[in-house]
Amino acid sequence: MSNWHAYTGTPFDFSGDALEQRWTVLHAGNLEPWPTDAAVRDAWRAYHEGRFEDAVSLGEAHGGLGLVPAAFGATIYAQYMESDEDRKSAIFERAMQIAERATAACPDNANAFYMFAVAQGRYSQFISMVEALAKGLAPKIRGAAERCIELQPNHAEGHVTLAGWHAEIVDKVGGMLAGLSFGAKKDAAEELYDRALELAPLSPVPYIEKANGLLLMYGDSSREDAMALLQKASALEPADAMQALDLARARKLLADLPTLSF
Repeated sequence: MSNWHAYTGTPFDFSGDALEQRWTVLHAGNLEPWPTDAAVRDAWRAYHEGRFEDAVSLGEAHGGLGLVPAAFGATIYAQYMESDEDRKSAIFERAMQIAERATAACPDNANAFYMFAVAQGRYSQFISMVEALAKGLAPKIRGAAERCIELQPNHAEGHVTLAGWHAEIVDKVGGMLAGLSFGAKKDAAEELYDRALELAPLSPVPYIEKANGLLLMYGDSSREDAMALLQKASALEPADAMQALDLARARKLLADLPTLSF
């Protein structure tokens, strides 16, 4: 890895005791336990500050639980900060490999499976869900998200990811075929999104992802509901670099939504 773009958004400083003091807020959506190992903390600190390449390097060098922040760092960087398609694809593939190694090294860590699902899901969106379905990624994404929730039933972002799985498949193959071929259903997606909002009402992620999911499943008829969700998200303050990037994209969608056609 080299020449990753520097994060230039809202600055965050989690040096010293700041990381521990903010840990509960930073991980409200995924409930990652406080790391006892200083090297793992350093990888998480880099991730939350937006030093994504450092998060990957530090996490991979440590291995074990360090692979979890490494997977977060690679996935978020590829999703939000890499514009070159070849590099984006390569970093997504790297993120999937790291996340899969994390599930093997940390089989009881919910976020290892969460990131395995997210990395595959974001990669699927990038290459197109139709191609992803042909590659057989759908059951892998669902299985990883469900394992995450089994390990941590109150994992809001795991619920969001599984909801997004339902929404994406319904959007791409239609409601009837989605249910018959994959078990993907609109009702299941909405229930999962709502549960995520109950679990993490102060995190912008469930609001943003539910808005995206509704637009996928219902198009123009969901425009007002999606705008209301994005407005709620936009009123929140980002806790770290990832949320700042997520909110920036959400605010752009909110601004564009009135004129978008479906």
